[in-house]
Amino acid sequence: MRFVIVRDEKHIPVELEEREGGYLVTLDGVAHEVESARILEGLYSLLIGGESFEVTVHPPSPGLYDVHLYDGMRPVELLSPLEMVLRSQHGRSGAQAFSVKAPMPGKVVKVLVSVGQEVSKGQGVVVVEAMKMQNELQALSDGVVKQIRVKEGDTVDSGAELITLGEAAEAP
Repeated sequence: MRFVIVRDEKHIPVELEEREGGYLVTLDGVAHEVESARILEGLYSLLIGGESFEVTVHPPSPGLYDVHLYDGMRPVELLSPLEMVLRSQHGRSGAQAFSVKAPMPGKVVKVLVSVGQEVSKGQGVVVVEAMKMQNELQALSDGVVKQIRVKEGDTVDSGAELITLGEAAEAP
């Protein structure tokens, strides 16, 4: 499984390969054998390079984790490659509108929202089928649906704007 860890504005690629008793973790290009045991919900014992660590992981919201180590807490965000592509397409600031875009060519299977509807970060807004897989695309921020640019059955290109969202104060 491939992910990107976002911590302190840094993007760190990570690849996890599950193995008996733990994982092979490739972190920023460096491979580490990690033995792992779950002690309690959210509490893990790790053995890395002969050193033992106790780690507590608390997810305050989807994709966000507070990782507690011996020397303090580190807030981290864990994103899939698809989420990274989507995030890179959603640059926005202030009260500007922002769009949900197709990550790859595909077919719109279902529109999950309507114009004027308030949406929350992480809420599904449209389902696109690509490469025989259905992907629910989500709002990356709270907002209001300003415009729906597609309908069910439409074929879309990579990067096509599907849904335009705006700040709640901008509702149509």
